[in-house]
Amino acid sequence: MQVKKVKLTRVKDKDETVEEDFVTIEEPLHIRVCDENCQTFAIIMRTPGDDKELSIGFLYSEGVIEGLDDIREIEVRDNTVDVWLNKELKVRARDLIVSSSCGVCGRAFLYMVSIIKSETKVNKELIFSLPEKLKQGQNAFNITGGLHASALFTKNGKLVYIYEDVGRHNAVDKVIGRLILEKKLPADSHIMQVSGRLGYEIVSKAIKAGIPIICGISAPTSLAIDMAEEAGVTLIGFLRGKSFNVYTHKERIV
Repeated sequence: MQVKKVKLTRVKDKDETVEEDFVTIEEPLHIRVCDENCQTFAIIMRTPGDDKELSIGFLYSEGVIEGLDDIREIEVRDNTVDVWLNKELKVRARDLIVSSSCGVCGRAFLYMVSIIKSETKVNKELIFSLPEKLKQGQNAFNITGGLHASALFTKNGKLVYIYEDVGRHNAVDKVIGRLILEKKLPADSHIMQVSGRLGYEIVSKAIKAGIPIICGISAPTSLAIDMAEEAGVTLIGFLRGKSFNVYTHKERIV
């Protein structure tokens, strides 16, 4: 369940009416990493649902795991996910709350870039079509107006996965977690479309997953542009209607 019904007072000019509406659910998720014992690694504020994908994607983005082979067992219950590792635990517990708007709080590293050498090329019309495809898959957003989304597409524009969350970076982690669970990394012939701005945390996660083309409907940040340029990633912002801006590696757009 991603939404709940609440009562509200709607004020319009001089009129007030008591109504009901749907809002996005936000709850904490405890991610614990385990070898002989379990310890809390992070507490993430997220929209419930797809907690396994979120946890695996988050641990991958944080550098705790490199793939599914590093995981012995995953247990999901209520608002806790326990992940048993096949390797010695060499990470310090992040016993802090990661808000739904912060994807890099407490990171041990900031700017470690993988180089993506994908030869994937796509045409402009395919890029133009992505926001509408994303919107059509945002079921909870269409009810509440309060969720971000991240979607993965093939180079032919076919939707592979779409996930929603109150946190934009959580939605990306869910996509990456699904890729890991299905052993489909690196995703070096795919396109990621996100519903918001393109900040460092979004771009760094996508780069780590090997995604060569990243699109957003809003602006990128300077650090995101610098990182995409260095990593060999095509970064597209302000993708709306029949227009977009290409900030890095335009050679993939034909």
